[in-house]
Amino acid sequence: MKLREWQEKAFPLWWVKKRGIIKVVTGGGKTFFAIHCIKKYLEVNPEKLILIVVPSIALLDQWYESLSQEYSKDISLNGGGEQTNKLTKICISTIDSLKNVIDDVDCQNTLLIVDECHKIGTEKRGDMLTNNWHATLGLSATPERDYDDNFYTIITKILGDIIFDYDYIDAREDEVIVNFKLLYGYAALLPEEEDKYKKFTKSIQRRAATIGGNDMNDYPLKMLIFNRARLVKNSKNRIPYGLELIQKYKRDSWIVFTENKKQAKEFNKIINKKGFKSGIYNTDLKDDERQENLENFKSGKLNVLVSCTALDEGFDMPEADGAMILSASSSKRQRIQRMGRVLRITANKENALIVTVYSSKTEYEKLREESNRYKLEGVPVKWQQMSL
Repeated sequence: MKLREWQEKAFPLWWVKKRGIIKVVTGGGKTFFAIHCIKKYLEVNPEKLILIVVPSIALLDQWYESLSQEYSKDISLNGGGEQTNKLTKICISTIDSLKNVIDDVDCQNTLLIVDECHKIGTEKRGDMLTNNWHATLGLSATPERDYDDNFYTIITKILGDIIFDYDYIDAREDEVIVNFKLLYGYAALLPEEEDKYKKFTKSIQRRAATIGGNDMNDYPLKMLIFNRARLVKNSKNRIPYGLELIQKYKRDSWIVFTENKKQAKEFNKIINKKGFKSGIYNTDLKDDERQENLENFKSGKLNVLVSCTALDEGFDMPEADGAMILSASSSKRQRIQRMGRVLRITANKENALIVTVYSSKTEYEKLREESNRYKLEGVPVKWQQMSL
């Protein structure tokens, strides 16, 4: 398979020092790029080893599937019920199981690849990976972290700086992902919810004035902001409005991201009553039931899949052409990951629709900033509100 244009540009930037982070959108071809790096690296350094660190079992399986055709005899797996007794040429490990093998890794003779590398930005995980690696490669659509400086203090010290950046606008222009439309829908807070929201806002302003600014290390301030966000994301109008939008804007299939498992269960129950074939995907389900729902969605037996955070990372969902974000997260990373779930190109997909439901001024301000950026690049954007 031929390298895409961005991969051709990125490879020499990595090859010079064999160190750095590739920041590329979900669906842009990060895994294929990394495999190309592995091939070239082993051609020049046949005696060296490869350690691939992933955050989830889903990505463990995807990496194995991608590499097994060429390197099947050289791969050992660590995580998801698998624990290798002997490291092979290529070891793929989940982050949580890395402690089982890290002491046996010859770091000075190993290329370390970290997929979704923002996940290693904690002191515990960082300590495990802080070594004198022969080469490093980080992969993520969103390597920077939202609420701390650990991208700079931990992640870049292990992997190096961001050496290539390829965002949704670049990918859309290059036809690497499908064209997409953005719809922002306003579901108003109920009067009693609006009163609580205003009280939280006043308390936040008072606390910020007391401590001299919005210091997110201040626990009382952090909790006030958290509780206000939780109030908004669980507001009563979000579910009926989400249903109204799905009924109005026809798509072949939808992924719906909710705030929590309770909201997912409620939305799933209501939408099934309206004639949709919907299933839940979250950690409350048994493994076989969760996998069955996923397979039924991919095969078309279900046309709606409702989740919380379980589908944010690590799943290819090219079948879906509609994403509904029922809880407008303040995390830029989470939004990018969720959008990416429906932007992969498939034969029958003309475009994708990404719907975001919001209920507050705080959410609106962040979404307006996002929409302005996309509008400048020609992405269709629409705003509307719930009919009363």
